[in-house]
Amino acid sequence: KRMLILWKDHKILMPEHFNEIQNRMEAVQCPSDVGKLPQKFASSFGSFNADQYKNWTILFSIFALNGILPVDHLEYWRKCVIACKLLCTRYLSRNNVKVAHLLLISFCRKVEQAFGCQSVTPNMHMHAHFNKCLYDFGPVYSFWLFSFERENGVLGSIPTNKREIETQLMRKFLKYNHCEDLLCYELESTEENFGPDFQKLCNMYDDKNRGTLNEMNRDMNYDFVKMSSKDVHNDSMCWALESFDGIKISTLKNCSLSERDVEFLKNMYNTLYSSAEMRNMEVCKTCRSTKYVDIFGSVLGVKIGRSCRSSMIIAYWHKEDGQICSYNDMELTPRPGQIQKLIVHNVIIGNKSYVHLLARVQWFSKPDEQIFKQFGKPVEAWHSNVYDVEGPSTYIPVQRIKAKFVYAFEKIRGKQVIAVMPRERFLC
Repeated sequence: KRMLILWKDHKILMPEHFNEIQNRMEAVQCPSDVGKLPQKFASSFGSFNADQYKNWTILFSIFALNGILPVDHLEYWRKCVIACKLLCTRYLSRNNVKVAHLLLISFCRKVEQAFGCQSVTPNMHMHAHFNKCLYDFGPVYSFWLFSFERENGVLGSIPTNKREIETQLMRKFLKYNHCEDLLCYELESTEENFGPDFQKLCNMYDDKNRGTLNEMNRDMNYDFVKMSSKDVHNDSMCWALESFDGIKISTLKNCSLSERDVEFLKNMYNTLYSSAEMRNMEVCKTCRSTKYVDIFGSVLGVKIGRSCRSSMIIAYWHKEDGQICSYNDMELTPRPGQIQKLIVHNVIIGNKSYVHLLARVQWFSKPDEQIFKQFGKPVEAWHSNVYDVEGPSTYIPVQRIKAKFVYAFEKIRGKQVIAVMPRERFLC
């Protein structure tokens, strides 16, 4: 917010620029769990809530400001964006804290040089000490105020008659807790006679927020998160579906696989299992497909379906020749693609069946470097209608998917491209 006000006051961003920013943001496609998008940017950015500012900073700002904000201003703002992306991850390393700290310090110095020392507010000064808070308390998810804001939203949604509000809130809070206790007793007479009514009372306080304000899933398995990392050897993990309880699959439909797909699957499994296991492995030629899956509260969809916006994913998996990246050949950034199909597939190893949840992915083709770096980090431009050759990397276990991404279609130098704005890990 502070930077938008500075740019506006110093005539760096003019009214027509804000209208152009709004048009660009309206072209961005987001998964449903991103949360509410900022609306009427030109006139109401001052009233955005914290979650909207977080989304604006991390997901939209570089794409929206590219070519509008002068290059020198965009570059110091980019440092702030990258620092925020590093700090807003659910699992934070000490090295990332150091990198983010250096980026924030550089950002504050550039702002001071551009607008004078009076522009450096106490909040910006606190950036210099933020790393100490992280070392003391851990990732920002453990001590930031989003949960406080969420509870304020819950309290504000409770109907009252505007008189003695504190008393009414406390009475309803006690009634809610009493109903929860009665339901927990699991008495047959209570459940049978009053269960539906008590459930309505309990549900009336459910918060419908999404994004950062959404309640985090406490059943998330750390091994599941670790499986998407580029630092993991594929054959060192268990990829079978029964290893995790937080995956919910929608209606399944039987389907067959072509000989080409079966061959892709055999080669894919060859990277997940040892050579000794592969000698006793039988790959099924049929599977069951589904339109979407719910993974610890976050949806993955397919290209043709209601959840198509949740079909855009990035992963450390694909090489340009259709092969699967080995540990030593892993690229620094994950590769973007779009899920065509989600399947449940079985392999038989030593008379025991192992079930895998796989995504069939079309991987976007990389353009020349000038187009690829059109927006600069953390946004990338990829061909939107040209895909890499298919191969074993066409199939990927869902555990290996790094995240979903926010995207927009653009035309750059006569080429149709998709602007890829990566998100944090897709788990809620």
